[in-house]
Amino acid sequence: MKKLFLLAILAAFVFVGCSDDTTGTTPGDGSSAAPETYTQKSFLEYFSGTWCPYCPDGKVYFENIRAKVGENFSSAVYHRTSTYADYMDNIYDDAIDAKYAAGYPTGMVNRVGGVAVSRSGWEATVNQVLAQEAKCGLAIDASNKNGTTLDIAVKLGIGKEDMPAGNYFLTVLIIEDVVDQTGTGYDQRNAYNTTSGHAYFGKGDPIVGYEHTNVVRNVLTAALGDELTADQVKGGTLSTFNFTADVAGIGDDLDVVAFISEATTNLANPAASTSFMYNVQRTDMGTNQDFD
Repeated sequence: MKKLFLLAILAAFVFVGCSDDTTGTTPGDGSSAAPETYTQKSFLEYFSGTWCPYCPDGKVYFENIRAKVGENFSSAVYHRTSTYADYMDNIYDDAIDAKYAAGYPTGMVNRVGGVAVSRSGWEATVNQVLAQEAKCGLAIDASNKNGTTLDIAVKLGIGKEDMPAGNYFLTVLIIEDVVDQTGTGYDQRNAYNTTSGHAYFGKGDPIVGYEHTNVVRNVLTAALGDELTADQVKGGTLSTFNFTADVAGIGDDLDVVAFISEATTNLANPAASTSFMYNVQRTDMGTNQDFD
């Protein structure tokens, strides 16, 4: 019953509407031009569950990498229920779990390779992504909040050159920075309680009041993203996408994340399939993050 109750609460995250506006950038046409340069950012999506005794180590890996590379690297965590309840599981990201998860904790850095991998491989990919020159960027205005209604404007800017050929998608997430409730469905199983030197040594199994960070609470686009048109990924193009969401029923410490990714499945030659998140932006609810 508690699981059903929480799913009902999360269902209050109603995606009311979405619209987009795309402008050209021919000099003198009166439209706003997209910036020509952007900061390349890296984003880890990883899969976790309160029932998974090894999942605290995924958080340790993320935090260690973040300490090394800085604020241009962030994460989102998708939770899944198993035999042991996880009340942070939700219906919105099930398609992401089904497509990408390869165990717990596994994760993808900028969706490289199109499948989640072991945490030991995350850091090298983060460094490779951050070393690239950004081809595009995003801005998020999440400053317009009235009661529990949040209006969000996401801008997508393409640099001077057209994006490489492919199928492009925009994804927008709402993430709760910290969930630290106690009890079944929140307390975290911990395989490292007796592992001397580990960050979670001696913390108990389960860990009561464990801080689950970067928890995905809703996906405002389709779970696998809203497909972009060919015109929206041409060089110099600036597009705006508007969303409205009801954020009742969860915490106040929320972030909005938006990213542009490319995914092309080649059934005839799977090795030729492509997957890559070209850039990502993140901002706190109630704030505005411009292009950077």
